[in-house]
Amino acid sequence: MSSHDPSLLILLVGSNPLPNYLSACALRPREIALVYTKETSDAKDRLKRELSRALGDATSFVAPDPFVEDATCATAVRRAFDGLDWSTSADVDGHSESSLLLNYTGGTKVMAAHARMAFMAGRGRPEYASYLDEGGEGRPPRLRFDDGNSKELSGYSSVPLELKTILALHGITYKSRSPKAPAPISADALEILCKVLSDVPLATALYCERKRLEEPHNPRRLVPEPFRADRYGLRLSIQKIPTDELLQSLANGEERKSWFKQWYGFIGGEWIENWLGQQIQELSLEPKPEVVVGVNAFRGEKQADLEVDVAVVRDHRSYFISCTTDTTKPLCKSKLFEVAVRSRHLGGDLARAALVCLANDKMVAALQADIDDVWGASNTTRVFGVSDIRSWSRCEGREPNRHSLKVWLES
Repeated sequence: MSSHDPSLLILLVGSNPLPNYLSACALRPREIALVYTKETSDAKDRLKRELSRALGDATSFVAPDPFVEDATCATAVRRAFDGLDWSTSADVDGHSESSLLLNYTGGTKVMAAHARMAFMAGRGRPEYASYLDEGGEGRPPRLRFDDGNSKELSGYSSVPLELKTILALHGITYKSRSPKAPAPISADALEILCKVLSDVPLATALYCERKRLEEPHNPRRLVPEPFRADRYGLRLSIQKIPTDELLQSLANGEERKSWFKQWYGFIGGEWIENWLGQQIQELSLEPKPEVVVGVNAFRGEKQADLEVDVAVVRDHRSYFISCTTDTTKPLCKSKLFEVAVRSRHLGGDLARAALVCLANDKMVAALQADIDDVWGASNTTRVFGVSDIRSWSRCEGREPNRHSLKVWLES
């Protein structure tokens, strides 16, 4: 690119504004024009809020935002550019060329094509026209410029990205799991894991305990029949749940219910999510990832139909993991396709998705073949089964081998 900075960046807002967000944070212009349609009006407003938060007062926005009445109509697209300031500045050869910058990653194909034509008509420079290449295997995300040059996103000084930003771009907020003392600890998750790896049906028995415990929605009713860890050969930090002593130590009914819910959820399967989150933290990846276990998402005041067991944001990519202790193909396949769709919706081609389950090698191969056949994309969802979990763990007295997990988190 030229040595002088562009004063105005034009972004074509798409249904997923994450590429717009990353491009603007990398380029950091003094002013941004958000070209939008009726269908992307809400996405445009969310993008503006997140860019304002990320870029601060150093960047302003063209007002009003350029509007395209019909994203499939060439003349409508060209009209949206008529009101923009196609200011010019002299280059080193004395020629007058626009210092405008265009990023045409988002929007429809018609919008991208005619935005590029308008840019050329305004004497835009090829090194100022770009799109976000979201990368793939062995190819990191980068901005590609029309003069043939490119630059990896990691090479820009500051492109902030975290889970709350990715979700906010879709109008979603979330709450992560909040432990309530006395809460399950990492040793509890490891204890259950090791017992399950030696006796996989135990996971089903523990899930049945969860269903039994959650039925009355009142922990006091279950004091005569608490969960007893020793019945399953387990040694947990709390062996009997709940007891009168534990309930009396909690302040009120709602707090008791919340505390009790975390325990029966943990016993019934959330232990594998907690354990997996710890494994990812122990990989010591660089740059250090954000790891969130138990994402419960909300849109407005109502809970959205969105839950993610483990979410990881590393550099410019997001990784969404669905965990299940089930071993049957119908349920595993349902969770597999669900996490694939959700990850693509939230992060586009920058996202990665995986299922972590207790299925055997044959089942894992069948599930992987199913998702590969349907998806056929560079960010194909991965399936990890009981053999992978066994190699990642310390349960058999060996040093854990987390190579397959690390490779996926670096893809």
